[in-house]
Amino acid sequence: MSQTRCKTIVAATAAVLMSVVSTTSPARGQQTAKIRVDVENLFTASGWMGDGEYGRKYIDFSGASTENPHSPPTCIKFTYTFGRTRWAGVYWQNNPDNWGDKPGNNYSKKGFSKVTFWARGETGTEVVEFKAGGIGNRTKKYRDSFEVTLGRVTLTKEWKQYQIDLSGADLSSVIGGFCWVASADYNSAEKITFFLDDIFLE
Repeated sequence: MSQTRCKTIVAATAAVLMSVVSTTSPARGQQTAKIRVDVENLFTASGWMGDGEYGRKYIDFSGASTENPHSPPTCIKFTYTFGRTRWAGVYWQNNPDNWGDKPGNNYSKKGFSKVTFWARGETGTEVVEFKAGGIGNRTKKYRDSFEVTLGRVTLTKEWKQYQIDLSGADLSSVIGGFCWVASADYNSAEKITFFLDDIFLE
């Protein structure tokens, strides 16, 4: 798939934008800094898989949907109509279309322990798997040093926050920072529509 077709809301930039949230330690009453990094500032939604390899034929993607975002003004919207392979997914990659030709980012000393995100379905019956890491083509020079999955999730019609636990994961090589996968095998409808917002590395 071409880089242009896979472009996400914003291109990955050299400058990493971080939001720092102050939290209070109940034991000592001290302020501690909690680092949250917007995944969309570090990664690009360029790794389209399965039916996604045929581009917009099966997946309609909006990176700036105004349909009831969790954090206005916009959110991410996917409508996936099951096609010839009957499954699809999208990786947010550290470099556009990087399946292992370029090295991953080293976050082993950044203190990240989870990926958090908000999601909702259009009907509340959509089943989607979410994960981080897992890009590991053995024919390529580079690969993810970890893979953690949240497993299959049945989305609700209302926004709900989810968490992928990265504690103990080897984050020395991160190519695929976030990913969703859906299959016709565990969805009864011929298409699913779901929304994502506020995807953070924390």
